[in-house]
Amino acid sequence: MATRLLDTQTLGRQFVDRYELMGEIASGGMATVYLARVTGVAGFQRLFALKRLHPHLQSEREFVQMFLDEARLAAGIHHPNVVPILEVGANPAVGYYLVMEFIEGETFARLLARAAQTRTRVPEAIAIRIMLDTLQGLHAAHELRDESGAPAGVVHRDVSPQNVLVGADGIARITDFGVARAASRLNATRAGQLKGKIAYMAPEQALGGEELDRRADVFASGVVLWEGLAQRRLFKAETEAATLARVLNEQIPSLAEVAPHVPPRIAEVVMRALERDLSRRYSTCAEFADALEQAAVASNLLASSRDLQGYMQRVLGGELEQERSAIRGWAAVAEGMPIPGPVTQSLTPSLGRTIPAITKETSGTTYGSGLYEDRRGATWGRALTFAGAVLVLAGGFVAYKVINRLSTDGGPEVAAGQPEGVAEPTSTKVELTPPPLPAPEPAVETITPTPAPAPAPAPGPEPVRPPASQPQKKVTKPKTESKAKSGADPLLDSNPYR
Repeated sequence: MATRLLDTQTLGRQFVDRYELMGEIASGGMATVYLARVTGVAGFQRLFALKRLHPHLQSEREFVQMFLDEARLAAGIHHPNVVPILEVGANPAVGYYLVMEFIEGETFARLLARAAQTRTRVPEAIAIRIMLDTLQGLHAAHELRDESGAPAGVVHRDVSPQNVLVGADGIARITDFGVARAASRLNATRAGQLKGKIAYMAPEQALGGEELDRRADVFASGVVLWEGLAQRRLFKAETEAATLARVLNEQIPSLAEVAPHVPPRIAEVVMRALERDLSRRYSTCAEFADALEQAAVASNLLASSRDLQGYMQRVLGGELEQERSAIRGWAAVAEGMPIPGPVTQSLTPSLGRTIPAITKETSGTTYGSGLYEDRRGATWGRALTFAGAVLVLAGGFVAYKVINRLSTDGGPEVAAGQPEGVAEPTSTKVELTPPPLPAPEPAVETITPTPAPAPAPAPGPEPVRPPASQPQKKVTKPKTESKAKSGADPLLDSNPYR
């Protein structure tokens, strides 16, 4: 995922309880996701994704309850195709936070954006493999039962390419249950309030109906697969109102006509998932997955997890290694620094030195988003994003890499982390009502360090300098992804999915 590493020279080392924050992965309407680590004896280190509710929302009961509901729901789902939530915490300095697996890889959204930028396609077999994994994860969520053994009635309600994390390990995972619906969910949706991304909503969800079932996620999955195979948007229009009108009223274009390279049997399966008539749509994600797999076998387009792993290596191998190198360099510098007190509310990862991403799409939620930049009412985007570039500094040769995460349409989307392997989540019981935050420890006077001057550049070609008559441009702090403008990201500029 795109990670903006913290500048330890300026900010020092930052901790949230036992988790040391290393950088910012993504930030959206409700929360920010950080790359974090836990260290131990003999050089032990494990990476996590730490999702922190924004400070200005910590006192808003509705948002706190949504945040804790997400943890309570997702923590009960144990499946290799679902990003697990491992811990829920409350810290007097930063408020409520969730800890998830860190998944090294990229979102399906960014993979589609990358393909669009290079005028290529995500191979049909790879797109199908990604969706088969996603459908299995969704089915596991739909089958969740509560403590009494009754069906929990989970509906994700925000299935979209930016919420599908494609791991470098060849496994795709569904993430972000932030707006999921469940029978026992405390934070009920108000009448007339839409949650999710309109361009991926089932018609019954877009109409604001409360009686949603798992078939809404079947429809959304059909939209994702249609777009993945056609390499174009299905319902997205210039405005949310126009998008909504397309979802509800316009005839759904035949995949076979729009993308004649897609085998007829596969196109037929996708179009059934997009039936507006609930009685004609697949009743479960498992049924959809079975039909898709059979069609893929018949069409010789069934890729394995190993095939997906190989594809990710070909597409992202160099960038993933750059990111690993940057993280190793950051850790080497951090190890030589003293451990300070806990992180403060004013944590600003963007203060870290960064360089523009080489090829990145913006997730607005974006397809150009893997964290698409979603628009919550207006906008948000984990979403989850993995490409990057490395800046080698003289002296420590410390690498920093930045990749801006992108966003697209819809409700709040928060990217989850990326694991190096699938670990069995440790289920954490969350109080039904938000517990009070721990009392803060006695205040300690802190001094904000003055940023150290940038070190001299490493030996290399002489940089081009502006004429003496022109004043040096003033360095400005990078803006957050949600405010990123078109033109800052090559993938965003060429992204047909915005």
